Amino acid sequence: MKKNIIIIASLISIFSSCSKSLNIDPDGTMTREQLQEIIKTKPATVLEPMVTSLVSQVNGYVPVNSVDSRNYLVCNLLLNLKGNDMVLAHTNGGWLVSDYQMLNYREENQARAALYWSMYYKWIYYANQVLDLIPANFDPAVTTDANKLIMKYKAAALTMRALSYTYLMWLYQDDYQHGGSTKAGVPLYTTVAGEEDRAPAKDVWDQVLADAKEAVALFKSSGLSNKASKTDIDASVASVVLARAAITTGDWPTAIAAADYVMQEYPTLINETQYTTAGMSNITLPETIFGYDYSTATGKGTSSFPGWMNIKGEGGYGGSQASWLAIDQRLYDQIAPTDYRRKNFVEAASVDYKYASSQLPEKHFKYYSYKFAAPPIDANTPNYNQDDIFMRTSEMILTKAEAEAKAGQDANAQNTLYILAHERDPSYVKSVSTGDALLREIQLQRRIELWGEAGFEFFDNKRWNIGVNRTGSANHTNQLVVPAGKLFTLQIPLSVELNYNPRITEQNPL
Repeated sequence: MKKNIIIIASLISIFSSCSKSLNIDPDGTMTREQLQEIIKTKPATVLEPMVTSLVSQVNGYVPVNSVDSRNYLVCNLLLNLKGNDMVLAHTNGGWLVSDYQMLNYREENQARAALYWSMYYKWIYYANQVLDLIPANFDPAVTTDANKLIMKYKAAALTMRALSYTYLMWLYQDDYQHGGSTKAGVPLYTTVAGEEDRAPAKDVWDQVLADAKEAVALFKSSGLSNKASKTDIDASVASVVLARAAITTGDWPTAIAAADYVMQEYPTLINETQYTTAGMSNITLPETIFGYDYSTATGKGTSSFPGWMNIKGEGGYGGSQASWLAIDQRLYDQIAPTDYRRKNFVEAASVDYKYASSQLPEKHFKYYSYKFAAPPIDANTPNYNQDDIFMRTSEMILTKAEAEAKAGQDANAQNTLYILAHERDPSYVKSVSTGDALLREIQLQRRIELWGEAGFEFFDNKRWNIGVNRTGSANHTNQLVVPAGKLFTLQIPLSVELNYNPRITEQNPL
């Protein structure tokens, strides 16, 4: 981990600022042991502000950030551009262009390689700060009110650590089921400590699974898993992390069970009106498991994720500033005419749209995306300021269906897929396909449903061993062909890791 005084100082800052503001220790001189004694009886006094700070990092600024890499969701947008299904249809300046062209994104000296590494290790550092303060004699079997709170805080930190390592492994090593299981993973930290070498990939994934399982169990035991709050981490969020790790490593029973738990907790899907008018940017939507509730204090403005994705956003980079995205014609053509998801993309040859700042209407051409074209929150808030959705139910339905199909449970997979596909298309008839044909159906539904969201295409393509091939597309402006393999695995960055960590001796191949 980066040996940097700024990073090290953050530990002192969090401990001292929390203790001072809460009048625990105005001079900031308390030891870890003294803080742990307070935690045993008054855990919220110390851990609540720390966990709040930890969870807020999901919407926080990336340590290596710019207009086109502002935070977690924007960084995942950059990954979606490195695929088949998203088209950079119109540009204003050079924003997003190199990502779409798959240039300068994975080499050790590139900022793109550094931004993900620095972001997720920052989250891990914050999570380990919380976990290091859990008293050594903490016993979750003792269900006092104080212990229940400790369970909740520990579970939240474990979830964030597992989520962070999931992304690091998705990005900085080959897919687990396509050669990555026997290779070097990333440095594995379960405490705030100095530098470490890369741990074996299997060890990292084992830790992810263990953390997520423990988090789910702690949330359930605490009785404090708060489904009512979409901005807090709870058992459902931990179960999403568990399902993602399990399907990556081929643990089909765990993936099925974790996804099913979330489906039971969030059984109501987004309906047609919500899907086609809310812009996938409202955390009150029934599928939302975890998200960000917009506020003027924490919004990221014109370069937020909605700023890039809301084509109707006056002032947004993806709105009136004209960096416009579209769906690949080949995927669009596979959306049934009776499927209402088709309505989220321009169907006519072109439509006129008048921005307040434009003298004349602009042309939005066929296939342009309206999926994230959310209306303003209120009369005083620009369109580019919206909520963010980090996790939603549809992902888990598709994860469960895929895991069932991989496990040879074709009938179950057909039934699970039907839940989502029939909601989106009333004319959809339950699949009778089996084996690879059924898997291809599930993959197609996943590509359609999760288009543009959370970097899913990049990560799914790695799991499915699919490269990029844009030839034959009617609207891709870059007809790139990149075979599956090492070019979808980032090198470990020099600027925030290798220059500071002499223990790492193995770099990913160029």
